[in-house]
Amino acid sequence: GLVGYNESWGTVINSYSSGSVTGGDFEVGGLAGASESGAAISNSFWDVETSGQATSDGGTGKTTAEMQSIATFSDMETEGLDGPWDMIAVAPGDTDDEYSWNIVDGQTYPFLGWER
Repeated sequence: GLVGYNESWGTVINSYSSGSVTGGDFEVGGLAGASESGAAISNSFWDVETSGQATSDGGTGKTTAEMQSIATFSDMETEGLDGPWDMIAVAPGDTDDEYSWNIVDGQTYPFLGWER
C-alpha cells in the first residue's frame, strides 16, 4: 500500500493508495501493512479492487467507484472520513490550484491541484 510499517511517531492523514499491493505474510495491507501503537492513520483510504487487499492496518477500504467520487472525500456521512479534504471537482483536463486536491468526479482518483 502506501505505508509498509508505520512507526509509533508516524502520522498519515488525507492520503490514499490505488496501486496493486503484494508481499509476504507480514506488513502487507491496502494502505498500511502494520502500525505500532501510537501511530496515527486518519482520513485515508485505499482501493480494495485495484490493491487486491481486503484489509489494512489503518485507513478505510473503498471500491474503485467510491475512490473516484468526490463524496468519499467530502460527505461527512462517509465511513472513515473525519473531515472533508480540501478538494474540488473539475472538468476533464482542468485543474484548480486553489484547492490541494482535484478530482474529475466519477472518472479519476484525486490528484493534486498543481499536478496536471
